Amino acid sequence: MSEVGRGVTARTRILGWILLILTIAVSIIVLTTARAELSRVKLQAHAELQHETEKFRDFASIPNPADGKPYSSVEALMTSHLQNNLPEHSETFFSIIDGKEDQRSVDTPPFRLDQDADFVAQAAEVTTPEFADRSTPAGPVTYAVVPVQLEGSSQAGQLVIVEYLTPEYDEAWATIWTMTIIAVIALIMAGFFGWLVAGRVLSPIRQLSETASRIGEEDLSRRIEVTGNDDVAHLGVTFNRMLDRLESGFDGQRQFLDDAGHELRTPITVVRGHLDVMGDDPQDREHTLDLAGDELRRMSRLVDELIMLAGSERPDFLVPATTDLTDLVFESFSKATALGTRHWIIDATPEAFGVVDEQRLTQALLQLAANSIDHTDVDDTIAFGGRTTEDAIELWVRDTGTGVAEEDLERIFERFARSKRTKHGRVGTGLGLTIVDRIAKAHDGTVSVSSVEGEGSTFVVELPWRHPEEEER
Repeated sequence: MSEVGRGVTARTRILGWILLILTIAVSIIVLTTARAELSRVKLQAHAELQHETEKFRDFASIPNPADGKPYSSVEALMTSHLQNNLPEHSETFFSIIDGKEDQRSVDTPPFRLDQDADFVAQAAEVTTPEFADRSTPAGPVTYAVVPVQLEGSSQAGQLVIVEYLTPEYDEAWATIWTMTIIAVIALIMAGFFGWLVAGRVLSPIRQLSETASRIGEEDLSRRIEVTGNDDVAHLGVTFNRMLDRLESGFDGQRQFLDDAGHELRTPITVVRGHLDVMGDDPQDREHTLDLAGDELRRMSRLVDELIMLAGSERPDFLVPATTDLTDLVFESFSKATALGTRHWIIDATPEAFGVVDEQRLTQALLQLAANSIDHTDVDDTIAFGGRTTEDAIELWVRDTGTGVAEEDLERIFERFARSKRTKHGRVGTGLGLTIVDRIAKAHDGTVSVSSVEGEGSTFVVELPWRHPEEEER
């Protein structure tokens, strides 16, 4: 496909997605508004019924304005109220006395419920205030029936207040249709201007794509020339930074594969060499099998640690949770004491809770303890400790062993870096401290070492203190 064809396709696709999102958003707005408008009609009608009911109760509580005396009958009260209280638009009142329709307010309702014998009979039986809805030939209505009884009067009556909803519904639907028409016109205009804007936006991006396509895996040193200070220029700067990370990642990957290949090649060569010269002598076979097993175990450990390091780049490497830091130190210390016979002590404990990955930090502390085992004797001390400051958590493992040579301090946390001195001549994979470093960095923290040759070392893992309350917010 030509560049023009790809440009039109991309333009159409972007415009289609924009219109789809706008259509969904506008539809939700129109439907929500329609529902609110229709609900408002009902709510206003019910509020008006309640208002008229309260007005009638207030009117009934005062003397007759004609003579200043209390009303002598229900009929006189109802007649006076209907004469003094004029209905509003789409509203009507009428009274029922002893089961029969009596008086009606001065208005011309769309449909006269007072002439509906079934409704009048039903309303005449109401003894407590009733609010309900009803369908009529003039459309839906909502009404209230207020029973009336005067002390000393044998008459029973009901005041009926009726709200006709059709005019209000018509007004609400007019608003809804107006919004719908405006929304359709807005979508058409958005489509037109979106087509123009998409073309202008995609033009420099196509140029960026053409430049990026010339940058291959074999030449990651090339960068996109950035001019201007707009969003496209910002995209170019971001793309160049991504290339920086990619170049660094490829370089690190090549180095990592070279190192891993070398480390795995050695035990494979050792095992193969001994198997090739293994004779029939039982002692020779047993020795060769022990050596092969030891090398295979070392290879297995190396592979596990390589997988661990590869996983440390994943976003789900950590599973943070609210953790009792004192329990973390004590449990790690308890597990570490099984690594070897030393003088094990706890310097201090952090009396606090923090949001960390307990398993990963335990793994880091045990790795530091294993490192201390390799550089100490049975009479030496290995100490665990921890504390919190205003904004950090510090966990440490210290020992009184051989210490770290000065020339090793700069590279001790690098892959496959091994100390030139160990107490017992054991040689590890060179990945243990790298794993500790990755666990600390995954927590946005650091690991450091201070050491004096012949006196011991102290490894400190420092993490930002994330309070449980802050995480909940």
